[in-house]
Amino acid sequence: MNKAITSFWKRLFFRYDVSRMREAVVDYLTAEGIQTEVKDGMIRVLFEDYYYNVEFDLDGEYPRCDISFRMKDEKYEKLDLSRKTFIADKVNTDEDYLSTLKAFGDVIIVDAHFYFVDRKMLLSLFYEYFVDVKDAVDDMCDLLQNELSGKEEKRPIGFTASPVPSSKEEAKVVACNKQTE
Repeated sequence: MNKAITSFWKRLFFRYDVSRMREAVVDYLTAEGIQTEVKDGMIRVLFEDYYYNVEFDLDGEYPRCDISFRMKDEKYEKLDLSRKTFIADKVNTDEDYLSTLKAFGDVIIVDAHFYFVDRKMLLSLFYEYFVDVKDAVDDMCDLLQNELSGKEEKRPIGFTASPVPSSKEEAKVVACNKQTE
């Protein structure tokens, strides 16, 4: 009887105990073979050569888990603001991400957050949101690499129309259309 009551109380108070939340996430990631460390109340996750931060916020009605990725790079700082905005807009609009990419003058941030009520919900949502943040970071890194290598996208977002053909090309297209009719 005592064990049943203790387990009930532990489950009831999970959402108010940050150390147990951290422990649950660290244990899960460690079991998956991912390197983690708790530093200054934040979980730092090293995954595929990138660091991600995981924090918990208990100020609201439900606990909130924040997953974020920050990158500061000298080459990124030298890009024009329009190119930084292009990267953020492209990542944010190309896919249905749960996370958001924010481009600033010297840093890029990808972040996501979710609310939970118990350990099971925390771990299932953590997996889903962490994968989402990782995918957004991968897309952002690909776009950033293209920008830094000099490959420029000439068309703004949303405009995929081909350039206006010259009069000779129009004549060929009209002639081809007439032959097929």
